[in-house]
Amino acid sequence: MSLTARERRNPPPRRKSCAACIKAKRRCDMALPSCLRCSQRRFTCLYPTRNPRDQQPAKCSADPMPGLLIEDPTCVSPSAVGQLGESNDGFDSAAATIDAGFGDLTPLEFPVDDDTFGFMQYTTLAAPSTKALDTYPEMIANRLQWSIDEIRKAPSMMVLENQTPWCHSVLYKDGMPRSMQNAHACCALYLAKNRVNAPIIFRSIESYVNDLLCSPAPDTPKECVAHTQSLLLYEIIRLFDGDIGARACAERDLCAVETSAIALFAHAKFDLDPASKELPMFPIAPTKTFWLDWVLQESIRRTLLLTFYFLQAYRILTRQKGLQCDGKLGLCHSWTVSAHLWGARSPLAFAEAWKSRKHFVVTNAVFNEMLEEATADDVDAYGKIFITSLMGVDEAEGWFASRGGSL
Repeated sequence: MSLTARERRNPPPRRKSCAACIKAKRRCDMALPSCLRCSQRRFTCLYPTRNPRDQQPAKCSADPMPGLLIEDPTCVSPSAVGQLGESNDGFDSAAATIDAGFGDLTPLEFPVDDDTFGFMQYTTLAAPSTKALDTYPEMIANRLQWSIDEIRKAPSMMVLENQTPWCHSVLYKDGMPRSMQNAHACCALYLAKNRVNAPIIFRSIESYVNDLLCSPAPDTPKECVAHTQSLLLYEIIRLFDGDIGARACAERDLCAVETSAIALFAHAKFDLDPASKELPMFPIAPTKTFWLDWVLQESIRRTLLLTFYFLQAYRILTRQKGLQCDGKLGLCHSWTVSAHLWGARSPLAFAEAWKSRKHFVVTNAVFNEMLEEATADDVDAYGKIFITSLMGVDEAEGWFASRGGSL
């Protein structure tokens, strides 16, 4: 009997693992089109024993959202972002313009190389520091602690109330995009996390994040805002949980969050005029149309500003060096300060609040009118996030007390 015949009768064991797992000497789950290990590490997953024509390497969409799925860790270029708006002064300059009888409030000064508190940064993140995030200086804590604590409540709020301070409760009432459905499910899963199931939960969350980043670019306003809001929820969970592995994965995706927000700018409207619209209570149909559009646009506006604020705040908390503010994108925004409009749950309630209560539009971080005329109950949690960051928690508590309320 020939050697060839023996080989045919007694073939060697089949090598089922993918090439990357064989090289790393790790167990492979042999999933298609990519095993779990390759999917988590974003490797090209190839099985040597399978016909190349029968398998497609696991990779992201060929036409992703511009700049979102770059393989190297660098963010989008500042020159591309600079085309979105005219040059503005930094956040310190905007804060310094506030003149509402508070005396000489100190400007935002943080111990970073750049003395401007901008919202857009273009830096490459290294591996996460093992330093705890609750050990920052008192000056930073006074400006950011209240806001960060409020932002960390967002995953729980999304599960229990279908809302966050930047996502209206009726935004997805008539249909929730798949990206937000998955993020909502992950938030609920995270609330059930304990010491035993934490590894499985974080692997599940990481899988959903990878699926989102490899999905086709969204094209409608609601899908785009859901994309950015989903990434924000994933980042909040992973950055502040305390798990070093989850934090490393989240820091890797910070540029993707930034780029998603930049793409969302194409759907935002900032030309707000609170006195230009009359909302009839009967017939209610035109008011309902206006209200739903306002809900979408206000959610987009709030999501944009919160995204850049969150990214910058995290970079300050982690004491990154060499931060540079683009100075053009972060302050190109407007949003509405009115807890009564934001809290309306029907077209009629919205129309009544629109007619009977004064609301304030904050443009490019200029809070003068609001601080002079608003009452404490005009400001919801979203407004408190920025007021405490501008003034510090002590001054903010004083302002709310002087206006008949509390922080």
